[in-house]
Amino acid sequence: MNETYEYRRFKLAAGAWEHFSERLRGEGARAAEAKGGTLFGVWRGQIGLEANEGIALTAWPDEEALAAGAAALHGLFADALESRAERLVATLRPDQPTPPPRTGVYAFRFFSIVDDDWAEFADLSARAWPGFESSYDAQICGFFRSLDVRPPDARVLLLTRY
Repeated sequence: MNETYEYRRFKLAAGAWEHFSERLRGEGARAAEAKGGTLFGVWRGQIGLEANEGIALTAWPDEEALAAGAAALHGLFADALESRAERLVATLRPDQPTPPPRTGVYAFRFFSIVDDDWAEFADLSARAWPGFESSYDAQICGFFRSLDVRPPDARVLLLTRY
């Protein structure tokens, strides 16, 4: 099953992270679960983000559930200075919407490609991951395609834990 995800990048006022992230992990996770979703993760800015920026990923069984469930979470982001979302679909990873279990530095890398190159891009990526993961303390946690970008373009998110 290829779950649908909402990737949300947000920016908070200085000093607001602890309270906001606790609320998101508690109230937000419960709101997602009540609508059939999962809070896949909440990450504070590390690589390429400001310290007061964060990313939240929620997983939903399908686009319909995302539309209904994500609306329940939007109120939590009312206090954010900025907030923008993108709809994604899981491809090669994850195969289940189980949140990554390990702590570490998480990198969110987007790639813009031509839609016709998707199959080759996915194949090359999948073949490279075993060697990468066995050589480094790293894990490919997600490889998602954007539902908000249409052919002839494509946009892919690679989520890696280091």
